[in-house]
Amino acid sequence: MRRLFQAITAIAVLTSSLTTVAEEPGGRSAEEISRMMDNPVGELITIPIQYDVLRVKGPDTDGERTVGTVKIIPTFPVQLGNVNLISRVAFSFPSLPIDDDFPSLLTQAPETVVGEPGTASLPGTDPFAGRSDGFGDLVYVGLISPRRAIKTKNASIIWGVGPTVIFPTASKDVLGQGKYQIGPAAVFGYLGKEWTLGLFGQHWHSIAGDEDRPEVQQTNVQYFVYKKLANQWSIGASPTVTISQSDVTGETLLNIPVGVGVNKTLFFGKLPARVGVEAHYYAVHEDDTIAPRWGLRFSITPVIPAAMLRR
Repeated sequence: MRRLFQAITAIAVLTSSLTTVAEEPGGRSAEEISRMMDNPVGELITIPIQYDVLRVKGPDTDGERTVGTVKIIPTFPVQLGNVNLISRVAFSFPSLPIDDDFPSLLTQAPETVVGEPGTASLPGTDPFAGRSDGFGDLVYVGLISPRRAIKTKNASIIWGVGPTVIFPTASKDVLGQGKYQIGPAAVFGYLGKEWTLGLFGQHWHSIAGDEDRPEVQQTNVQYFVYKKLANQWSIGASPTVTISQSDVTGETLLNIPVGVGVNKTLFFGKLPARVGVEAHYYAVHEDDTIAPRWGLRFSITPVIPAAMLRR
């Protein structure tokens, strides 16, 4: 509940400050803003604020445990001739149900938690007796995308490619992976009149960092499927498939969620924003290590058309 209160407070403060910037919505209706927000590489400045709840379970967790994470993800375009550089910076504030003395049992990774198969706690100790809260690793993505989408009869096709980097900024060992990581990222989207479909993939491998922490090889693939409804409502989901390589056993750890949720684009005074809630069930998950079983996501995304800040 404390994490939820922090998320609500952050939303209120940010919404208040952004409202002073967005003195007018650029003459755009909620329908136009909603359509522009469907494009992840469009000319919008967005600041998604998320509160993610994961219920995780493992062989020694004595039932399910709760992981809560507040994320603030500023996303903004920069024009570079005929293309845009879309920069996305993810700040995370995780809360894990484990003492900081046990980073080998459970660590926070992008969009999930990672446990090592076959790793047991020390005799006579309970690693799940406390909680660890603080700042997590910082993730940057920079996508180069054409300014003009590919037009078809009934849809627009968008794409972007670029690097993704993870910086080991976590305030406690269990809240991050302790490694500088780098790799490629790409996004592809189909923006139709009724459906929005797409994939956003990122892969990282560690290149430096704490020598006592495991090397990292991991991939996230977020897929989004949304059906547009009347009055700027939409139904669908955008879960993230996570794939990682265990540095201890060499096993490939795979978690595949499916989900459903609703979103609506509206105005808070003169500030346009999209609010939503989603539920995810992990249809494929690891059983011999700590892994997610289901999750909830609450989000609000204030938006400013980039052209408004260039006037």
